[in-house]
Amino acid sequence: MPWGGGYGRIRLPFAFLLVIGALAADDRTEAVDRLLAPFRSNDAPGCAVGVVQNGEFVYRTAFGLADLETRAPITTATPFHVASISKQFTAAALFFLLERGDVALDSSVRRYIPELPAVDEDITVADLIHHTSGLRDIFPLLETAGRPPQILDIAGSLKVLTFQNGLNFSPGTDYEYANSDYLLLGLIVERVSGVSLADYTEGHLFGPLHMAHSAFPGSARAPAAAIDYSPRGPQFRASIPPLVAGDGGLVSSLEDLALWDENFYTAAVGGRRMIDFLQEPGRLRSGMPVRYAGGLVLGKFRGVPAIGHDGVMPGARSDLVRFPFQHTTVICLCNRGGAESESLSRNIASIYLQGKLKRRLQPADIDYATSGFPDLAGVWESKQGWILRAWSALDRLSVASPQGWFELAPLNHNELFSDSGGWRIVLTRLSSDRIRLDRNGEPPVFYDRLPSAPPRPGGFGYLAGEYHSADADATWQITADRGRIFATIGNWQIPLYPAGPDRFAGGPWSLHFAFDPDGRVKGIELHRSRLWNLWFDRVAPSN
Repeated sequence: MPWGGGYGRIRLPFAFLLVIGALAADDRTEAVDRLLAPFRSNDAPGCAVGVVQNGEFVYRTAFGLADLETRAPITTATPFHVASISKQFTAAALFFLLERGDVALDSSVRRYIPELPAVDEDITVADLIHHTSGLRDIFPLLETAGRPPQILDIAGSLKVLTFQNGLNFSPGTDYEYANSDYLLLGLIVERVSGVSLADYTEGHLFGPLHMAHSAFPGSARAPAAAIDYSPRGPQFRASIPPLVAGDGGLVSSLEDLALWDENFYTAAVGGRRMIDFLQEPGRLRSGMPVRYAGGLVLGKFRGVPAIGHDGVMPGARSDLVRFPFQHTTVICLCNRGGAESESLSRNIASIYLQGKLKRRLQPADIDYATSGFPDLAGVWESKQGWILRAWSALDRLSVASPQGWFELAPLNHNELFSDSGGWRIVLTRLSSDRIRLDRNGEPPVFYDRLPSAPPRPGGFGYLAGEYHSADADATWQITADRGRIFATIGNWQIPLYPAGPDRFAGGPWSLHFAFDPDGRVKGIELHRSRLWNLWFDRVAPSN
């Protein structure tokens, strides 16, 4: 997800993960209480957490403050900004229009949103649903321009997308999660139905399911939600939700989401056809399946089929994960950035599904120093342009990439791993110069080793100058000073680190400087998660 935590991050006690062991049914509530005990506070933002089995809550609790100023407490009925959990409701709204024949899955998105650029002509509605469109994610585009995402409404977001002259990849040929896809799906629902997404979902979903504390922005009865808070050192600062539409604008509560969850078993609203539609995996043009369905991620947790979605915003975290064969769902909603809601919900699931799950991965009894894994230290690059840096410690490999920072221990003679209980990362050595990174069942990312590049005489001054991207309406200043190189974006200054021939990494970004036939710098290819190969022209060299 695009935003990380810092201080204020909810971390799971390692000792607890080691000792949950075999639990009788009567002990499960006490075990979850112990798990949550370190996070309960009367003076900080908090969470609402529930476990639903066979349509009934077998555990639910709420703690912390919905508003630090008024000290209003969080309850199990408190509405939260649920971020990307919203996407399944946008997909469900679209289903009704598909059933009526008002929208077709294989139609071009420009049939419904003609102001999109011609480069989007081959993107279908189905591509939007399954994140195979190739559209750039709007939030990295805004970050690239040094603009906070809170400043845009739906019209402003659409305007950013109309400026794009390129895609991450040709539609239907690859997968990359992008909020832009579901922003456009919500807009299609509005334009085709003639009413707002808020009103459409109220009439077709929330009203019939009696979800009284759920609404998209613009609803006349939108409930007041818990205020989002981003951690700032030991304190918290109120945060404006940047997702305002079908991509993540929904407000909902623990109790409402339990009603929605049970509809996947009863199909009282939408019928089995809607449930099947929401749980149907997408496919590339080649026929290869992708595990993203209708706003839902299809996967497994420790060998057990799991369906759900998390939500991440600067001041909120959420997760809903369903285990359909056990008729069990865990819901975790938090109004504090940095809360590891996905790990929390999986570790709660480990308590209630005890005896049904495979064991967590364990380090192999391998001598790391002689295993060959230390030879993986170095710099690697993926086809997306992402830079991965790896370095060895005494008994493990540390990895930094746009997807995060991980410490990996040997799983066997060809694989290293990290397993937090909620997140599982596996790095596979394919050869001395090629590795594969699998993260929690997401499509694997392949990296090839980059050769080392000795610094040019005179330092990095030849790269200094002003660079501009028309697609992102962004201007970057590259400066060099005393053997170091920096990128300045508005008020941000980012130190860059050499990562291979004419390549640098800094924060979530990877930069590849390009040259003309005469050896002059002509621009930068910029890469990061959800944003591949954004071009910057060199406007002027540094004086």
